[in-house]
Amino acid sequence: MPKRDQLFQEMQGENRQAALLIAQVGALPTELQLVLQVADYDAKVGGLRPLRSYIIRVLGVLEHRVVNLGTTVHDLKLETQHPLLYEYVEKPAAVFFRGMPQNIDTLVLDIAQAHASTFLGWRHFPVYLNTEQPLATLFASGGGLVGQMPSPLADRIVKVLEKHGLEHKVMVGEPHAKPPMPDQQLAVLIVGESYFVSFAFSVDEMGKV
Repeated sequence: MPKRDQLFQEMQGENRQAALLIAQVGALPTELQLVLQVADYDAKVGGLRPLRSYIIRVLGVLEHRVVNLGTTVHDLKLETQHPLLYEYVEKPAAVFFRGMPQNIDTLVLDIAQAHASTFLGWRHFPVYLNTEQPLATLFASGGGLVGQMPSPLADRIVKVLEKHGLEHKVMVGEPHAKPPMPDQQLAVLIVGESYFVSFAFSVDEMGKV
């Protein structure tokens, strides 16, 4: 069985936990090496029983965040469909508006809710929006750039603008991330609240050849 499959199969156990012990730069500046330990919670002793340790090489990392180093988590995933990937794989869109809303505070609240429902907390408001001035001031101006953002967010914001009777214009570009090799797919490795975005992940069991 490939070590990647073994790792995720081991995490399917009801009491399985994973701890990210080390996250360091690898042989190349764009490579990260992670050391991950899988453990089983033993209720009889009220503690964790280590099972195996793995080294994960994140090759050509595009983005990462490490926030729970050394803390055990149950959430370990490798996903190719995730809000963190929108910035790289979805078409970027610049959204403009024109008009005067009847209730600016409600409009701003609706945009914040559209942002939250798009990124589910993985991107924090108001990232991708025009922050040169407060949003309330922007919408009181009668027109301008709402923001430059991935298409899934743009689609929701356009619906909000239409709901509030505002005209809109959207300029769409091409996705930013291109796979270094054919058929490679961008993915995100999630370890609790930590994450790593890359086209390539290599998993090996530590102490095994």
